[in-house]
Amino acid sequence: MQAILVVLFMIVIGAVIGGVTNMIAVKMLFHPFKAYYIFGKRVPFTPGLIPKRRGEIAEKIGQVVEDHLLTESLMREKLETPDMRATVHRAVSQQVAALEENHMTMQSLVERFDIDVVKDGESFVERYTKQKLNEKYQLHQTDKIAELIPAKVMAEIDHKVSTLDTLLLERARIYLESDKGYDDILEMLETFFVEKGKIVSMLQMFMTKEAIAERIQRELIRLTTHSKARGILSAQIHAEYEKLKNATLQDWIKPEQMADIEAQVSALVLKQIDLKQRAHMPLKSLVPHLFEMLHDRGIDRITDLILDTLAQRLSTILKQVNIRGLIEEQINRFDLDYIERLIFEIANKELKLIMLLGFILGGIIGFFQGLIAIFV
Repeated sequence: MQAILVVLFMIVIGAVIGGVTNMIAVKMLFHPFKAYYIFGKRVPFTPGLIPKRRGEIAEKIGQVVEDHLLTESLMREKLETPDMRATVHRAVSQQVAALEENHMTMQSLVERFDIDVVKDGESFVERYTKQKLNEKYQLHQTDKIAELIPAKVMAEIDHKVSTLDTLLLERARIYLESDKGYDDILEMLETFFVEKGKIVSMLQMFMTKEAIAERIQRELIRLTTHSKARGILSAQIHAEYEKLKNATLQDWIKPEQMADIEAQVSALVLKQIDLKQRAHMPLKSLVPHLFEMLHDRGIDRITDLILDTLAQRLSTILKQVNIRGLIEEQINRFDLDYIERLIFEIANKELKLIMLLGFILGGIIGFFQGLIAIFV
């Protein structure tokens, strides 16, 4: 009977020692949270393992996540899955539908960024127009007009000018042969007689004003068909035309005139754009073809563009995000109490089994110690 009691007593003692030892070992993973000192010497096993090695643990976890979990190849593979494409496609479709159904305007679309479309837009258009006009003027102010006009247009103008003498003479002939032409000649003749007085009036003794007017009309009509008159007119037109073509832009528009021209052109552009009306017009009414294009094939293209852009820039994005550093920083921010609760929540069952194993092993060791104590 005494031998049995010894064995039982040794089993209980061994189990208690083994179980309590494992419980203390588990607790020493976290506790104490800080180091303790006696006479300037750090007490062994302070702080606990995890508080002492938290920086290394955070670094290793970050390394494991970056190198083996959230890897570039894995994320790229995820981007290429049909589920991901469907998710992005659905999100883009919802945004397009919201733009249609909510009667979104250009102003309401950008006002979240504190942008006034009318004010900022008009300022930009005016500034941009003036800048471009000034740049073009500075670049071409010494160029000839003939060099600034496109060759095809210049050729068309040359052709029109080459037939201008014939056109002018023909129009003059038609005018002179008309009743209005005769009346105008007669009116000018009467004015001439009044201005010249008696000497000219003597002509009327031999010819009436009407006869003189008819004679002048016939001569002028004959002049319009005379080859020499045509040659003189053609030469004058050609000479003036060449002067115009060889003149520089600066000859036509002086530098001091550019400010007024820039202001006038800017005002004309702003009037044509009419931002005040367009800024508050629903996008569906402003650009109806855009929504038709989006529903037709635009949403698919936007989806592909988003996924392709992410795939191309994934490496850069991951470097900028720095997953390893992010995880390490976040773990180091956690309170030790929180880390302890987190680990116990995750491994509670396993830790209890470890403590139970301590009791069992301690009991087994106590049993054999009891046997040894009896027989030795």
